[in-house]
Amino acid sequence: MKNQNTAHKQIRPSEVAGAKTMNPFAKAIAAAIVIAITLLLVTDITKAQSVAGRIAFGFDAGGNKYYGDYTDNQFAFHGDAFIRWNILDELSLHLAYNGGQLRYKTTLAEQTYENGLAGGPYAGPVGSLNHTRVGGWDLMASYNVFPDQTFVPYFIAGIELLNFEPKNVNDASLGNNANAAYHKNVLGGALGVGFEMYVNEKITFNGKVLLHLTGTDWIDDYSNPVTYRQDAFLTMGLGFSYYIFAPAVAKAPEREVATNVTNVTNNYTTNIIRYDTVMVHETDTVYREKVRKNTIYNFPGTLFIVNTDEFNTNVPGNMQSLRNIKILVNQCPELKVEIQGHASHEGTVARNQELSEMRARKIRNWLIGQDVNSNKITATVGLGTTDDAVYESTNSSPEQLESERVQNRRIAVKVTEGCQ
Repeated sequence: MKNQNTAHKQIRPSEVAGAKTMNPFAKAIAAAIVIAITLLLVTDITKAQSVAGRIAFGFDAGGNKYYGDYTDNQFAFHGDAFIRWNILDELSLHLAYNGGQLRYKTTLAEQTYENGLAGGPYAGPVGSLNHTRVGGWDLMASYNVFPDQTFVPYFIAGIELLNFEPKNVNDASLGNNANAAYHKNVLGGALGVGFEMYVNEKITFNGKVLLHLTGTDWIDDYSNPVTYRQDAFLTMGLGFSYYIFAPAVAKAPEREVATNVTNVTNNYTTNIIRYDTVMVHETDTVYREKVRKNTIYNFPGTLFIVNTDEFNTNVPGNMQSLRNIKILVNQCPELKVEIQGHASHEGTVARNQELSEMRARKIRNWLIGQDVNSNKITATVGLGTTDDAVYESTNSSPEQLESERVQNRRIAVKVTEGCQ
């Protein structure tokens, strides 16, 4: 029998290849990075978000590293294909199948041990690569950090149903494997970190690092009779995913502005060729007989403290404007909306863009705090100064200019799924 002293073997320096060349999976990772950077430079990611209700299909490809009873320095190719379902903005469920090959070099002690088993020899020559084919189904959950940003890191953990097959350099089963000394289907777990980086609304460049806790000590065909230390392996990969059910990028709407100042109900029919837009003041009733898809409701009365995303509660009617937004969003159970933030032209373009994004998220968080179902809000978007309600004249009086800017500092609600 193999004793404890042969459990942890060291590879002689002469057995380690001296030449340092880029292996295939390193080339694949480098190519994926180049493709991702290229796509990021040529596409618009201003509306991308990891929002609830979306499903993605994707893959990762990279390498793995074995950790077991034999000291080793070998990396090998590993990859997975997965389906990702965003249950909530911050919580996603992942179903994946991963596969690859773990590699570890044959030592003299291992060769002697394997050749001593009945029916040997098993292990190849000293220094040759034994390997274990691994493949497994993973069911994991991730916590998404900053889900409303274009770069979304996450923490992930779950269970794994793993199958493995230890073999020698000639692809023949190693000794204990040939003698059926253990089960080759085991239940383990996986945990790690990852990220999504949006190339556009539907395509993401992604990657993750997982530590696979196999639940067995036989991955390398040997179990230490003293420690029974569980074998493990690390996987690292980069890839792409494609989201279905992603909201479409909206074209700039043609304006049809109604400036009602009395408490009335406005009924209308949506033109399916272009967007209808409605300007809602604090005295308006926002109910419509049927809230149509692609209608945009502007709420210029939703005011914020200058250069912040804090509500300006000192202005009369501001909270009523917020309540009108809530009334609109709760119009019917199937209604879904996109919250859009807008800014006037004072300040820098970058700061106005940032403010509009912050204010759109503020409205979303306020609505959720008011018990509005988060699934009704498909996205928050900052449009900065790109979609003015009125033109800001530069040669008018300060009072006139401010009256124009107030109309551009607004929140808009775009209907993405209307009432039946």
